[in-house]
Amino acid sequence: MITTELSLPIIAREYLKETPYGQMEFGDRDIIVLPTVFPPDINTLELAKVTSRLVRQFLDTNHQCRVFEMGVGSGGAILSVAQIPGVIASGSDISPMAVLNAQVNALWWGAKSDIYHSNLFDNVPKNEFDIIFWNIPWLSENPGEIEDIRFKAGFDPGYQDLQRFLLDVKQKLAPGGTVLLAVEENFCNLDTIYHLIDQANFQQEIFDATPVVWQGMDLQLIFIKLVPRAL
Repeated sequence: MITTELSLPIIAREYLKETPYGQMEFGDRDIIVLPTVFPPDINTLELAKVTSRLVRQFLDTNHQCRVFEMGVGSGGAILSVAQIPGVIASGSDISPMAVLNAQVNALWWGAKSDIYHSNLFDNVPKNEFDIIFWNIPWLSENPGEIEDIRFKAGFDPGYQDLQRFLLDVKQKLAPGGTVLLAVEENFCNLDTIYHLIDQANFQQEIFDATPVVWQGMDLQLIFIKLVPRAL
């Protein structure tokens, strides 16, 4: 875990005051980011690349892949995956503005994806998915009163949402389905995350690990692949 003289909620509040919006670069193309939506400036592009690789592995032996992203934000990751031939894409976000943002980018990119306004799987139709991926909120601290919905992207006090996700996600997985979680080595409480994954009866392996630099900090992104254990 990263330690600092300032509390993480204070740092987060200062960061949110300065988050940009508008048209910005996303890999080799541009993306629209609406006000109050997190810009894809930390690991969204890497998430898109790693998930795309997992999807292509699945498509090597299957004619289609149903992919779902939890917490789509501006849509960069799921819409990148949606453009792979054979993918049926969908996703959700707790923020209504993020849902609108992803839908706008889907139209702009010409990418087909169903985007739902939902707290976790609450409003997601009863479908089964071959791959479900989520850049989870990294921080398990309680930031106090969360006056900005963007805090939900970074803070999950006690990892309560992660626990609920791990309990519910099996009902959304098709037979042979896979979950991909994106975490970070320093910000996340990895011991707790690995314990929750084990407690939910998943086999886990590190599918990818990638170093990035963000806000002058060296980060280590970790992508954990989960498969339900046989009963």
